[in-house]
Amino acid sequence: MQSVRARTVWTLTLPTLILGETVRDHLTYLHVAIAICFALAVAALVRRAVASFEGRPAGTLPSWHLAAVPSAAFLAQEQLEACLHKGELDWLVVGDPTVLLGALMQLPCGLLAVWLVRALLRAADELGHALSRRGERRVGQGPTLEICHGRQDGPVRLLALARGLAERAPPSFA
Repeated sequence: MQSVRARTVWTLTLPTLILGETVRDHLTYLHVAIAICFALAVAALVRRAVASFEGRPAGTLPSWHLAAVPSAAFLAQEQLEACLHKGELDWLVVGDPTVLLGALMQLPCGLLAVWLVRALLRAADELGHALSRRGERRVGQGPTLEICHGRQDGPVRLLALARGLAERAPPSFA
């Protein structure tokens, strides 16, 4: 069961972090990537809300350490670009002030993405709990046939009519 909850968190967290890293519009098919990430996020939120509705325990929230993923991905991307461009592995690219500034600018995107994911997961949990509480109230509020059992002082039809359990029909005069 723990792996299912972990998959739900990762299904929502990773696409959000990927979008946070690709804000710079380097992808050719950015619209397709956004649509896929959005579909995964909606599926994860629905899954989380259904789990809360069914009374299953809430899963874990993503760690704040994941906010560093866009910065690490940026550094890896710059290193890969330098390696492919020059044909050799040059570690000085990571120490370049421009690259470090770019990695530092990715950190707020990662923090915002993790905060957004945590807020959305909490909202899905609350929605599931609220819907389950509302369903419980509806079940308990309606009249039941059990209240007609036991000692009855009047005719059964009048008692049922008074309690709202009578069927729709003309009144009985017999």
